[in-house]
Amino acid sequence: MRKGAFPVNGPKAAGVIVEGIKTGAIKKAVEQGADLLEVRVDSFVDLDPASLAVSLRKLKKISGLPIILTVRSKKEGGLQPLSDRTRAALFEALIPYSDIVDIELSSRGIIKNVVSSAKSNGKMVIISHHDFKSTPGDAALRDIIEKSRKKGADIVKVAAHAGSVKDLKRLAKALLGGGDLIIIAMGGKGAASRVFFPMLGSLITYGSITGKTAPGQLTLKEIKEAFKKYATA
Repeated sequence: MRKGAFPVNGPKAAGVIVEGIKTGAIKKAVEQGADLLEVRVDSFVDLDPASLAVSLRKLKKISGLPIILTVRSKKEGGLQPLSDRTRAALFEALIPYSDIVDIELSSRGIIKNVVSSAKSNGKMVIISHHDFKSTPGDAALRDIIEKSRKKGADIVKVAAHAGSVKDLKRLAKALLGGGDLIIIAMGGKGAASRVFFPMLGSLITYGSITGKTAPGQLTLKEIKEAFKKYATA
């Protein structure tokens, strides 16, 4: 893993930027202690690659923080339906202005080219899997992680709906299996995972700035306050 993408040791929180790159939201994220910023391009109205490139440069200049580039597919939580062709074009245009690139394992039509472009530009790659209905079984979780690594993941992200303590334990078990992982339990029962899984080794947790992008997502402020309370105890 290229450690230069991570500015701090210990639990790291990414502020999630949605619906456009606005100076107020950027400054709010910085003030609240974001360690990274995730840019959810799939939530933006203006999808002109040239304009977005200018905006990402602005974001980097104002924040000084590493940027995670995400153009989420609709079936895995994207906020608007974008074709693979559109998503691929956005990734290609914006990868040079990011530090980390997030692409879903299920994006079979574009994952190879996106990973290749990210690697050739010297960027880290998160290969992600999102399940908004349930938590996969132990074998399925191992399979997701293994397949993601074979596809070129520097970091594997698994976010799954947790409906019970049993689900939380299963996700924690996957996390404790080791490797460069981001594990998140979604939904009300999983909200605490966004604070405590990072303390068990999950590399990044995500906090909202102006709007939530996943069930049970906490605000960046809530996460950083919890880190201060528990991670330094």
